[in-house]
Amino acid sequence: MNEIGIAEADINAVVEGIKRLGSDVQGFGTVDPAWARPPAVLVIDCVLSLNRKYDGFVVPRLDAFVNENPKIRKVRDLAKLIASYPTPHAFMQQELNYNYEDRANTLHSVVEFVCKIVEEMPNVPEEDVLKQWAIQAKPEDYQTLNIKGFGIAGFQYLRMLFGADTTKPDVHIIRFVSKILDRNVSAIEALHLLEASSERLGLSVRDVDTYIWEISARPQQNFVDTNLVRLDPDVAAAFPNEKAVNEALRSVLKKRNKKK
Repeated sequence: MNEIGIAEADINAVVEGIKRLGSDVQGFGTVDPAWARPPAVLVIDCVLSLNRKYDGFVVPRLDAFVNENPKIRKVRDLAKLIASYPTPHAFMQQELNYNYEDRANTLHSVVEFVCKIVEEMPNVPEEDVLKQWAIQAKPEDYQTLNIKGFGIAGFQYLRMLFGADTTKPDVHIIRFVSKILDRNVSAIEALHLLEASSERLGLSVRDVDTYIWEISARPQQNFVDTNLVRLDPDVAAAFPNEKAVNEALRSVLKKRNKKK
């Protein structure tokens, strides 16, 4: 065991698992457009993306919000906009086309939390204050928020969006680490393992996280057991999952073997 209480053998195993992802992981997260959005939109991104499809559900709503509210860039302005509606739920229905009261209340609470951070340094630009907070915060700090529906994965994603080089232990990260170790791991264990392994490889943890999420969201790509193969969009669209790809390839192999 090391200073963060995880086995060296587990770190080494995850290091090898990251290596098998290939060289494309280097610098991958730095090109993600999510990091360049204004703070107000980043907070919406963080809450809206909880357990929802990012490209199909979150991105269209973020784009629509930005188009309709180009002046809402600061979190404090977002708080004022939410307050202009009878309830956070009404805001979410009108501005984000999302009828989910609990999620609206979560967004409202997270906005209030971020506003308190900004208010501590009123003469410093929001982006700088929030980046400083994100870097200094610890994963365990999420427990102090006590916001319903906003756990460690959401808290860590908020830190990432504001500039911290860390990972969010969502289902994709936990599944990735669990598959490598051939056992179930907790969210905090997956987080520490990915951080420690990325550091040993000299990689940005955020880059590794983003790359794992990207390839995990596409079932036709098996990124742990085999070499990564990228399918062209038209080919990928014809196969809904990994099983369909394998069945098609087996069919081709059978036909080829019959011809021999």
